[in-house]
Parts: sequence; structure tokens; C-alpha cells
Amino acid sequence: MPATELREKGATSVEFALVAALMLTLLFGIMELGRVLLVWNSAQEVTRRAARDAAVQGFNPYIPYDAVLQPGTSSGTVSFPGVGEITSGTVLIQFMTGDFGSLTATAPPSNIALNQSNCAQGISPCVSAVQASLCTPGTSPCQPLSYLPIGIFGNVFQLLLPLSTVTLPLESAGALSGSTA
Repeated sequence: MPATELREKGATSVEFALVAALMLTLLFGIMELGRVLLVWNSAQEVTRRAARDAAVQGFNPYIPYDAVLQPGTSSGTVSFPGVGEITSGTVLIQFMTGDFGSLTATAPPSNIALNQSNCAQGISPCVSAVQASLCTPGTSPCQPLSYLPIGIFGNVFQLLLPLSTVTLPLESAGALSGSTA
């Protein structure tokens, strides 16, 4: 082989290496962006589901499991399918008293009928709203969840997801038809 032909093959290999590195970086970047959007959208959906369930049912210990799409589970920590950052342990449900301009956290109503009566008459205590958030477990006040990229970048980059919180009025105050407690 002539020397010029060998140099051309070497130049082609170098060009391929440069273009391949750029293309693979772009490909993995697009995949990671898609995963970030999946986690963000899942966080919004989990908080929406948890707040809606609590607003209609009142508090029951199964709401965090239902919110992360693991119905029928009653103990332990389970993850949202495909999104390990969101677990039943990261779902925080708080019952709120006051009006929507100034809500404060309170204990869940122990007597649904009494709570409904108090709210109708405008007297305290009246649990009027429910708030669902995704928080890093064990933090007070609620801290946003961390997002760890897949692969080698997980050790280098760490992003905080936007705090996902949904507040809804306590519609039926958790009363099921014919239920008073």
C-alpha cells in the first residue's frame, strides 16, 4: 500500500472517532432529557393523584401506594414504575385548615361528620383542604427530590426536581355515603 493511502485511512478513522463521539453524546443527551421529562411529569401525576384521592376519600394509609401506581400494597416502600426517584415514602399528604389564602397544616379530621358540620357553619376546627407533595424523606420543611442521571454522569451531576405540590379543597371531607367516621 502506498503511504498516501495509509494516511487517508488514518484520517478517516480519526474523523469517524470525532463524529461518533459527538453523535453518541448527542444521542445519550437526548435520552437523558427524555428521562428527566418522564420523572418530572410522573412527579406531577403522583401528586395530583394523591391529592385527588385524599380530597375524596379522606386519609387512608393506602393513598401513597395508589398514587405511585402500586394499588393493593399496604407496607414497605414501592417505586413508581420506571422512576426510582418517586416512591411511596416520598409522598407527603397534609390536611390543611383555613382559607386558600392562608392554609396551615393540621391533623386529619378524626370525625368526618363533625368536620363537615364545622366547615358548613364556619367554625373551628375545619379541615378544608388537602395538600400532596413529593419530598425527600426525613426533611422538614419539604425538600425537592434529587434526580440522578443514568450512567457515568450520575456521579458527576445531580439535579433537584422542581417541588411538586398540589392543593385541593377537601370535597366530601372524606365521607363515604352513610359513613360518619
